[in-house]
Amino acid sequence: MSFYNPGIPNEGSGFYQPSAQFQVPQGSMSFTQQPTAQAFSQDPLPQGLLNALSTKGHPHELPLLEEIGINFNHILAKTKVVLQPLQRADSLSAEVIADCDLAGPLIFCLLFGTLLLAAGKVHFGYIYGVALFGTISLHTLLRLMGSEENKPKTDQLFLRTASILGYCFLPLCLLSLVGVFIPLNNVLGYVLALLFVCWCTWSSSGFFTVALHLHNTRVLIAYPLSIFYSVFALMAIFV
Repeated sequence: MSFYNPGIPNEGSGFYQPSAQFQVPQGSMSFTQQPTAQAFSQDPLPQGLLNALSTKGHPHELPLLEEIGINFNHILAKTKVVLQPLQRADSLSAEVIADCDLAGPLIFCLLFGTLLLAAGKVHFGYIYGVALFGTISLHTLLRLMGSEENKPKTDQLFLRTASILGYCFLPLCLLSLVGVFIPLNNVLGYVLALLFVCWCTWSSSGFFTVALHLHNTRVLIAYPLSIFYSVFALMAIFV
């Protein structure tokens, strides 16, 4: 006795008759779609030595700086908010507030140290040391003050703290620029240092209240922030 299945080739028949219920599987193993190869074949890279040394890529690729986390639009937006004390930090989008880039803070720290060097004050080691110790201390304080439902992860909070402190460091760069031309170890220098420290404190406290969803705690946050920025102001005043 032999059984005939129309979906299986019959031995000796010489032909194959597929079943009506048999279908070619369509999914990840399908060979009918090859979007990657077609995309690269339609948009070839330009040839030549100059093009090889440039940063041009395929049209659908992200820029190199955005791939490594440097977005100049976000840096410019945060810098404008710091330079305009009357502008509120909540005017920025949530994406800009959540961006924890450290490119701007590193630039401002190097600029502050370079301007102090131009005034005859070599404080690079003190700048990095105080910045690191102050960031860790303020990170611990903000970690304890944040609410449980809105509290971000520990690594994200540390990077966000360092980013906000670094961006609000920009007014002290202006103070060090003034110190290049006139001495600050006088009454005028003390008044200017106090104004710039208040400027940094106001901007950073506004950023922290928006980024960490804190309510009615701006004055409480402003106190340790003012101490943090006062240390750098003392570097700009005294030799």
